[in-house]
Order: sequence, then C-alpha cells, then structure tokens
Amino acid sequence: MFKSLLLSILEILSLKNVFNKINNCHNTEDFKKLAKSKLPSPIFHYIDGGADDEITLRRNTEAYEQCDLVPNVLAGVEEIDLSTTVMGQKIDMPLFCSPTAAQRLFHHDGERAVSKTAQKFGTMFGISSLGTVGLGKNWKYN
Repeated sequence: MFKSLLLSILEILSLKNVFNKINNCHNTEDFKKLAKSKLPSPIFHYIDGGADDEITLRRNTEAYEQCDLVPNVLAGVEEIDLSTTVMGQKIDMPLFCSPTAAQRLFHHDGERAVSKTAQKFGTMFGISSLGTVGLGKNWKYN
C-alpha cells in the first residue's frame, strides 16, 4: 500500500518515468538514492533533512529501526484491514502526510496535491505553518 501511495504522489508530480525504478526500491535507502538522482540538490537536501538539530528525525529513525519486518509471516492472509481511528476520525491506513513547508518547491499545486493524495488513500494530511497554499484552498478535497 505504501508503494501505491508513493506511486500516486509521483504521478501527481509528473514523474511517471520514475515508476519503473520504483520497483527496484525495497527500503528507505533505495528510495533516498532514487530521489537524490532525480531531484535538484537543494530540494533533495531540504526533503532529506529535518528541522533545527534534526532531533525528531533521529528519534523517528531510531524508533523504526526497532521494528523488524519478517517476510512471508502473513502469507495467505486474504483481507488486510489497516484502518484505525485517530482523534475520532477513521482512516484507511495508519500513515500521516506530515506538514512540510514550501511544498510548491516540489509541485505547482503544493499542499493541494498532497491533500488530494491523502484523501485518495483515506489518510490524514497536516498543513505546515509555512505552507504555500491557504487552508481554505486545501479543504475542497476533504
């Protein structure tokens, strides 16, 4: 499902030529290498970094490193329901599109493009206080 979300974002960003290379991405490091090869250096480094001293980035990375994904454990599972409830809002999968400033650096529709993708996949989207599209314009997708 994560690959589908990423492919949808790439489609919105008009990076369809990247689709074939996505199939060769099996972990976050593979996605990072692909992004670095396709994006202008300042934009890649903006996305790749974290705010201030990158403390949250380091802590999030450490938390994910504690999770082991074991292939084929759920083999044969017919239906998988990732839905959950967050603050009373039912979402289809437990992913949240985090607030990122200056999203028009990455796409001409900025936050609207991510809002539309989050809605398509039934999840939430946060708007940065340094967003490039007004809040009212984002709500047309929700």
